Amino acid sequence: MSIDQSSRRKFLSQAALAGLHLTMVRAQEARPRRFIIDSHQHFDPAPDYIDRLVRIYRPRNAMACVLTRIDSIEVVRRAAAEHPDVVIPYGQINVDDTTAIREVRRFAAAGFKGIKMHTPKHNWDDFSYFPIYDLLQTLGLVALFHTGIVSGSSDEPEPSSMARMRPAYLHTIARSFPRLVIQGAHLGNPWYEEAAEAARWEKNLYFDLTGSSLLKKAKNPAIFKEYLWWEGPTLHSSKDAVYAFEKLVFGTDEQPENLEAVMSRFEAMLDACGVPEASRQKIYGGTMARLLGIRVRS
Repeated sequence: MSIDQSSRRKFLSQAALAGLHLTMVRAQEARPRRFIIDSHQHFDPAPDYIDRLVRIYRPRNAMACVLTRIDSIEVVRRAAAEHPDVVIPYGQINVDDTTAIREVRRFAAAGFKGIKMHTPKHNWDDFSYFPIYDLLQTLGLVALFHTGIVSGSSDEPEPSSMARMRPAYLHTIARSFPRLVIQGAHLGNPWYEEAAEAARWEKNLYFDLTGSSLLKKAKNPAIFKEYLWWEGPTLHSSKDAVYAFEKLVFGTDEQPENLEAVMSRFEAMLDACGVPEASRQKIYGGTMARLLGIRVRS
C-alpha cells in the first residue's frame, strides 16, 4: 500500500519534530541542574502567556524578568504576587516621554525590580536622560538598556537609530552612576568588542547575549573568547575585574517555549569557550540573584 506524498511529508515532519524534542530532552538531562534567571523576557498580552511561562519555567528551576509597559503593570504585578518563584516584574519606559519619571516611580511603588529602555532620540549617555538614571540608582532598580541593532522592517518608521544605542555609551553612565546596576542587551550586536571592553572596566555593568548573535556565530562560537578575553585583574584592567564571562547574564528575549533552544545555543557557546561550571552557575542565575537580592535555589 503506497503512501501519498502529502502523508509522507507530514510523517517526516512529525518525525523531525519528535527527533528535535528528544535531542532537547537529552541536552537538558545532560546539563547540571542550575538555578536560572532569564533576565530578558518580554511580556506577551496573550491571555495564556503567564500560564505558559509558569508551566515551562517552574519545572526547570527558572525565573524570568518580565518586561512590560505601563499599560500592563497590573497584570504583571498580580503575576509576580501569584507566582513569586517564577515572575520577576520589570517595567519598560520611553526615556523621551514626559511621563518617564512618573512611570518609573509607579513601577517602583508596585514592587518592580528593573526598567527596560529602548530607542532613544539621543545617545544613551545624553545628559538629558541623567535624571532618569539618577532615580533608578536611588530606587535600586536595574537599568536594562537595548544596545546594538534594532529589529524591524524598512516599511516601519523608526524614531531612533542603532548608532544612538552603542554599548560605549553605557561606559559613561556606569561611571556617572556607580551604584546603578546596568545591563546592556545583546552584547551590543554587532559591537561585541566595544561592549566587552566597557564591561571589563565597569564593575556595575553586565550584558546579556540575546537576539541573533548565537545564531549568527553558530559555526564559530569560540569567537566570543576573543571578545571576553581576560581572566581577572590584569595589566591595563580594573582592580575590580572578574573573569570575563562572568560579566554575562543569561536571557532569552524569546517566547517561553524557546527556553531550552536558547539554553542549548548558549551552552554550545560556553562549551566552545571553555567556561567552567562555577562561572556558568553565575551566568545562568547566580549573578542576577545577587543583584536582585533573590535566594539561589538548588
